[in-house]
Amino acid sequence: MLPAGGVKGAMLALIVELLCCALTGASFGFEADSFFTDDGNRPRIGQAFMIIDPAALAGRKVFHERMETLIATMLQDAEVRLPGYRRLALAAKAREEGLEVPAPLLAELEGLAQA
Repeated sequence: MLPAGGVKGAMLALIVELLCCALTGASFGFEADSFFTDDGNRPRIGQAFMIIDPAALAGRKVFHERMETLIATMLQDAEVRLPGYRRLALAAKAREEGLEVPAPLLAELEGLAQA
């Protein structure tokens, strides 16, 4: 699989804009200012939900098998990062190795725990 750039990325962005903006009357991405500043317009956001029951199509078992096959194939490429994998890997590392907490922060936390 290739990253979603170029034509594929543009078409994916178009689908999202059509479903979440055009259908709901929300602002398109190019019309909305940042959510992270007070400057600019107040973007009208929209949401669209699509619910698909795999059991009604190929079946849950087939869906899960196909998903596992896709993910396993993607993970054969060392540069592929799936959502949540980094967080899970860091959490596992922290459980094994522990966390390093700066002494001033540790003292503050201990003080709060005794209060």
